[in-house]
Amino acid sequence: MSQQVLKKVLKDKKQRMTAQRELILKIFIESKGRLMSLDDVYMSIRKRKNHKTSKMTVKRGIDLLEELGIIRRVDFEDGTPRYELIDEVEEKNNVLFICENCGKALKVDIDKNNLKNLLPDDAFPYDSIEITDIDLKIYGYCKECKI
Repeated sequence: MSQQVLKKVLKDKKQRMTAQRELILKIFIESKGRLMSLDDVYMSIRKRKNHKTSKMTVKRGIDLLEELGIIRRVDFEDGTPRYELIDEVEEKNNVLFICENCGKALKVDIDKNNLKNLLPDDAFPYDSIEITDIDLKIYGYCKECKI
């Protein structure tokens, strides 16, 4: 999703394109698929020179991007939602690796056909099922937190 697409979507919804909204989108684009919490986005903005956006402005910007279907909210058991940029060409494949220590969440690509091999053949013969969606969370420790 580019800034031009966001400008058009906002205009169609009778919303203005502000510097803060553009910056929030840019941060999600630069994240390269990494899931980001409100605090992650806010801290990314604070690290940039000449940007003194409030946390509430960032929250409202994220809420608007979610409402417009530009980013997606992913809820975690720790109560901290994280957000990701929606790739319009991606297949439904929601597999996440979540670090139990630092809370980082990384998207993992899993081939649906390989996943069929993990299912017990006597319960679900491979040729009798079709996987349409995956929603899986894998918990462990990232390489920075691994002891």
